[in-house]
Amino acid sequence: MGGVVNRIVPAQATPFAVPLACFDGAVLFREELGGQASYVWSYPQILRHSGILDRISGMVVGVPEAIDGLGSPEGSWTLAELLLDVLGDRAIPVLGNAEIGHPGPNPPTPLGIRAALDTERRTLSLPERAVRAARGGDRGCTRRLNRAPKGRG
Repeated sequence: MGGVVNRIVPAQATPFAVPLACFDGAVLFREELGGQASYVWSYPQILRHSGILDRISGMVVGVPEAIDGLGSPEGSWTLAELLLDVLGDRAIPVLGNAEIGHPGPNPPTPLGIRAALDTERRTLSLPERAVRAARGGDRGCTRRLNRAPKGRG
């Protein structure tokens, strides 16, 4: 479950929001693409206050791209410091600087399948096929993610 954080968070305040139950036990992957360092801190705070961070079982964080003021020589926080501040005492494994999303090789990151996160080995593995025949039981999670507003897709 995841994507560009400045798309995930605002979408949760719309009729197209992903139900909170879809985050139960999920590995949240997120990337930062453009913007200000202050958003890097505030968007995860919204995920925390909405209860999403209490439901996930792990997080994969992509390499930040074009974030003004993040980790600058003037002494601003790094992405890792900001996320650790937001996570607080939650025992959520986090794999950082993963090559997911826009920068880097951009490997596909499938939604709605099981994932295994090993922060010691720095690996994310997918123990089941990423493409399978349609079946019931996804709680509407992947269907909701792929639904575009009427007249736009």
